[in-house]
Amino acid sequence: MAVCLAAGCSVRESGLPAQGRIGHQLLETHVDSEIARYYLGTYLNGRRLNPDADRRIDSVYTAAVLPIPDRQELKRLAKDYSLDFAALHFADRVARIPLNERYQTAFDRTLSDTRLAFEEEREALSPESAGYTFLFVPGFLYRSHRGTGADFREPRDILARLGMAHGFIATDEDGPIEANAERVADAITGERTADKRIILISASKSGPEVALALTRLGAGGTRQVAAWINIVGTLQGSPLADDHLRHRLQYIVGRVDLDGIRSLATQPSRLRFEAFRIPPHILVVNYIGIPLSGSISPLARRGFNAIRDEGPNDGLSLLPDLLVPHTPTLIEMGSDHFLLAESMGIKTVALATAIVGWLESPDGGS
Repeated sequence: MAVCLAAGCSVRESGLPAQGRIGHQLLETHVDSEIARYYLGTYLNGRRLNPDADRRIDSVYTAAVLPIPDRQELKRLAKDYSLDFAALHFADRVARIPLNERYQTAFDRTLSDTRLAFEEEREALSPESAGYTFLFVPGFLYRSHRGTGADFREPRDILARLGMAHGFIATDEDGPIEANAERVADAITGERTADKRIILISASKSGPEVALALTRLGAGGTRQVAAWINIVGTLQGSPLADDHLRHRLQYIVGRVDLDGIRSLATQPSRLRFEAFRIPPHILVVNYIGIPLSGSISPLARRGFNAIRDEGPNDGLSLLPDLLVPHTPTLIEMGSDHFLLAESMGIKTVALATAIVGWLESPDGGS
């Protein structure tokens, strides 16, 4: 075992049981290597029991240049250690950033309160929420694959029951990102005469659509937009949409608009990402799942395995490619792109409640 710990031997077949904490989140799962198990269960708990493994893991931190590992660093870590080790390292680095830690702590508290409110059938939203309208922008194939939750049906129904103002931007479910961004921009413009501030909530492919819409509208056209919740946004595309893997994606989802798929490919997506300019008055919060090989859902498994050689991913995108830089990031350990570990309705209401609290508080996220 000591040799495997030092070398990072991979165990892909059945996985190794592992338990530990990332931030305040307890994770019980299976991982793909001894060094990933040691890292999660021992090293990240502050214990140092294997000098060779400790030295190798220490060197990963001392060699770090960026606050959050980029895709090149993670791909290298996955090759040198294991895919799950790289995913855990990404999660730990994200969780350690003080801004993220502050927002995560506040969100976890809000999520716990929201669960209790639902159980006791109490009001789940704060009175301040009445000053906002929540605009939902659906994800990829939200009409034809309703089981993914990409249509936000559950949280929209909950907000309706609570009497909250909300809207839905009916984009082309598999259309090009650029065309859908125009629809999003038009919807935002159409809300200008309303007396409420706007909170945008997007998922998956609608992430870059919202980012592009906000960029095009600029500060002047987005004065009423208070916040944007970017849930697993494919901001820098998906390797599954690239030429050499496009057939895999079509096998998984069926026939789709090829122009829409091409707009989701990594090369055009990364070029588009570099041009994003989100107006600074908008609070942006990223929400992502970070799966390990032992926690990937059946919905995400094919995609996860198809792009695993590129590094840690959520079943559709590489993990660093989901984030708007320099904005708070909330993580859900063990979940993948489809965030199926718990009712998306409860999580989205908790996100909405937390966002309103952060907007209303001068010390948002504290």
